[in-house]
Amino acid sequence: MSMLKYLIEIIDLLDNPNVDGDSVRKFFITKGLDKYLTMSIERVSGEKGATDFVKIIVPGKRGKYNGGDAPTLGVIGRLGGVGARPLIKGLVSDADGAIIALAVAYKLAEMSMRGDVLDGDVIITTNICPNAVVTPHKPAPMMASPASIFELLKREVDPQMDAILSIDATKANLVVKGSGFAITPTIKDGWILKVSDDLINIYMWVTGRLPIIVPITMQDLLPFSTPIYHINSIVQPWLYTHSPVVGVATITETVVPGSASGVTNINTLDETSRFVIEVAKGFTAGSVKFYDEKEWEIIMRLHGEIRHILTRTLPT
Repeated sequence: MSMLKYLIEIIDLLDNPNVDGDSVRKFFITKGLDKYLTMSIERVSGEKGATDFVKIIVPGKRGKYNGGDAPTLGVIGRLGGVGARPLIKGLVSDADGAIIALAVAYKLAEMSMRGDVLDGDVIITTNICPNAVVTPHKPAPMMASPASIFELLKREVDPQMDAILSIDATKANLVVKGSGFAITPTIKDGWILKVSDDLINIYMWVTGRLPIIVPITMQDLLPFSTPIYHINSIVQPWLYTHSPVVGVATITETVVPGSASGVTNINTLDETSRFVIEVAKGFTAGSVKFYDEKEWEIIMRLHGEIRHILTRTLPT
């Protein structure tokens, strides 16, 4: 299975100075896929502008959307924006999260149309902003949405999500370098758990390589309202859910700013998208686990909750 067709069309859609949530809606309608998904668009405004929050549900044959009980996977495309106009023209590095999330929605809806319906629902969320803000960050500048990150996170995380893949370009750093993508350990209620064996296996099957793991730290878990260094916002969705969260990071061998244009790597996007699709197939069928429930029970019994310590600066 190749995701190239889906990615090329989504990249073309997003590489437009006038792209917005309605453009995404019209794209799926034009493809005849609106019968196989539901979509909502909400404009979220901030002090420096606005972004369009997009939520897409691709129902499964035994999913909660249709009254079933199969697990629901959340797929979050995390980003500041797909563009940084007028400062920078064209699609930026930070757009990876939105590209992959929408390409996955496109592929899953087409699978449903063809009869390959997943067992459970997949909920895809992201935001579309062609003129986001470039912010200082070492070793390279990052992108920030004109809307509050907390307002977006609240919307990105749906209560129906039983596990979450949070996809984010993670290239403006010196700690996780390589070609393709990397995954984080599982984050649950503030605990950094072991890396999921099931996700490692899918990583190796999809790429044919040993996995690259993001060295996520406690600092990265703290809310962005704690004024310290964060690698980026890849695992921040954990703040608004009790479900397990795994970050899926597109990476590079060199430091690449989130605001850099001309750096969209179709091969990286292809294998990352295929990874997400395969996780969706397995998780909604109940055959893929993000964490070990028995070990989690031991952690809770012996050590207990730590959310309240980590979320002290989280805005209400």
